[in-house]
Amino acid sequence: MISSMKDAFSTKGKNVLITGGHAGIGLGISRAFAEMGSNIIIMGRRKEEGERVAAEIGKEFGVKAKFYTGDLTVDGDPARVIDEAFAEFGSIDVLVNNSGLVRWFESIEADKNDFADWHDVIKLDMTAIFIMSVFAAKKMRDAGGGVIINITSNAGEIVNTPQTTVSYSASKAGVNHMTRMLAHEWAQYKIRVNAVAPGYTESKLGGAQDPVKYEMLNTKWMAETPTHRRNKPIEIAAAVVYLASEAAEQITGEIITVDGGYKLAN
Repeated sequence: MISSMKDAFSTKGKNVLITGGHAGIGLGISRAFAEMGSNIIIMGRRKEEGERVAAEIGKEFGVKAKFYTGDLTVDGDPARVIDEAFAEFGSIDVLVNNSGLVRWFESIEADKNDFADWHDVIKLDMTAIFIMSVFAAKKMRDAGGGVIINITSNAGEIVNTPQTTVSYSASKAGVNHMTRMLAHEWAQYKIRVNAVAPGYTESKLGGAQDPVKYEMLNTKWMAETPTHRRNKPIEIAAAVVYLASEAAEQITGEIITVDGGYKLAN
């Protein structure tokens, strides 16, 4: 509980686990927490890249940073990584569920690949978040509390056009409500659960495959965004760091949208 604004937004000394924290928005989040003095735990599948990023972050910001290889969709990996990180760092104070997948497909033809574009996205973007949260929450409960922050999307609240991304949008809507449910259920353990819902952001996730088509879509999206630009990863990270700080101790079960006002007219 804060009593003054001095250090109210600090996360110094906290151990923060970020899934997919070595690229895109996740990298922005990792760097932001490290700059604030937090120790960084990154989970991902790309070992060489992840270890390089963790080493660079640790050296640049003078914090402890380590990469753990793991696949959120593989049975046993979430629990294993959390156990290994807990043994190494002594606690997991903050979990940021950042990893995600998007697929563009015509929903009426979803059976053509045996619904893989539905199942693959739901498994990573919603089910894996629940599983990761459960195992992290057990450690937090035993330690007296913690913070979980889910990275969702404004697509969980509106129909973004002309994207044909029903599995992605449905998963984000599901995680938004999961956030509210877990916030209510886990408040008794002093675990706060919130979400940050980005709009169009400077990252590799979300683009159409054809660069020409993508540029046309981007022009449309930016024209419909009141600020007329994409988010920077650090701007998403700023909201995440705030939610992890003591300044946000009375905030739980909330979804903070960061999209330059795009959803206002969509």
